Amino acid sequence: MIQECPNCKQILKFSDAYKEKLKTAIEKMSPGKTIKFGCPKCKKPIEIDNTGEPIVNKKAAAQMPPKKEPAAGKPPEPPSAPDISWLSTGDSQETKLAENIPTAMVLVPDDAMRSTVIEALKENDYQIYIPLSVKEAISSMRFKDYAAIVYHSGYDSNALNEQDFHKFMRQMGMDKRRNIFYILLGKEFQTLYDLDALTQSANLVVNEKEVSFLSALIVKGKADYDDLFKPYNLLLKKFGKS
Repeated sequence: MIQECPNCKQILKFSDAYKEKLKTAIEKMSPGKTIKFGCPKCKKPIEIDNTGEPIVNKKAAAQMPPKKEPAAGKPPEPPSAPDISWLSTGDSQETKLAENIPTAMVLVPDDAMRSTVIEALKENDYQIYIPLSVKEAISSMRFKDYAAIVYHSGYDSNALNEQDFHKFMRQMGMDKRRNIFYILLGKEFQTLYDLDALTQSANLVVNEKEVSFLSALIVKGKADYDDLFKPYNLLLKKFGKS
């Protein structure tokens, strides 16, 4: 039996007598026939069939394209990498001034690339800390909170998932980790590809070919991150959790 108006989505509140009258009419209805009546709220007509369901819902469902099921034995295709052509046009490069001065840690071995990363971070109002080693980087995190970390996948010679600093970040407790915007930089990543970031427990991945656009990418990445997690983080703070 219909519960809400398909037009205004308001709950339909009928008297018991009207409900019985409607139920009787539905039971006597011939196949293919419909009943029309006005919504008490929005006054628009509602049409139901002999199942008691609104016709408009079934028409909308019939017009929806069928879902594509993956071929048997084949895993579903991952989403394609995002379009990053907007980088070369200079769109979305606005910078928002922070109320305080957050600190960003940079672990990038190449001098020229590190300088580019530092400039991009300064444009986004970060002060910079450059540790001399992974040991120093990890040690400093016991005493200082970082708002952002940029780590290059080639910081040492091991595979990324075997590198001590990256393993440290992946194993960090969420009460501290959720406050760090972790950026992975490397030639193996597809810029802004969320599936890459999710796989590596990072917030943003950037191919080193696009490092010159890092300032804009930080703005874009932070905006997307805030849209996704800001309500959740505010709720945690409301209940006394950091």
